[in-house]
Amino acid sequence: MTHEQATELLAAFALHALDRDAARAVSAHVRSCAECQRELASLQGVTGQLGSALRQVSPPPGLREAVLAGIRVRQDVIQLRRGWAVGLAAAAALLLLILAGLGVSLSRQVTVLSTRLAAQEQVLALLSAPSTRSVSLSGSVTAAVRFVYDPDRGRGALVVSDLRDPGREFVYQLWLIAGTQPESAGVFRPAPGQPVVLPLEADFSRYQAVAISVERAPGGAPQPTTTPILIGNL
Repeated sequence: MTHEQATELLAAFALHALDRDAARAVSAHVRSCAECQRELASLQGVTGQLGSALRQVSPPPGLREAVLAGIRVRQDVIQLRRGWAVGLAAAAALLLLILAGLGVSLSRQVTVLSTRLAAQEQVLALLSAPSTRSVSLSGSVTAAVRFVYDPDRGRGALVVSDLRDPGREFVYQLWLIAGTQPESAGVFRPAPGQPVVLPLEADFSRYQAVAISVERAPGGAPQPTTTPILIGNL
């Protein structure tokens, strides 16, 4: 297998999406190619981050107690006299309100999970493209931050892990840098214990670098007001 052939298959190899023969051929090439070893390590780093991006959604703490309370109310119905019907109706109405509130909470969690899943799927789609590139960002803070992009399709995503909270009054802002001119590509806040995925679309041929700075919440700034804490060359 040639170097060019192996390079085109590295993303699929990192996702374990190759058949046995192709995987063996890529693996054999990688063992003797330092450039492919570095690129594969970068791609595997991204897939490893995405592996922990989704957590099981747990029901709200009060859901079990509310359901059990509903069961107890239903059991009490059998034993109640007709004269207690008004009180029972009020208790049932209160239970419905509790369950409705818990349902809203669960719905919000599902919405967040769905959004996170869609972002993860976009990154996996990026990794499957042979033209995809992965850049590690480094700087004055320690964090696992990579920018994955496909210059042919104009799609990219920032994948962030282990980045400390900047404080309630601040956000992190992503910049695409063309020459000396930075352009905002969105803001984000870290999620405790799980990666942040920030998808975006752009003509990446215009830019030479990506950077992250700390800016005022909630919307960031038109131009960086602080020195970037992380930067990577495209």
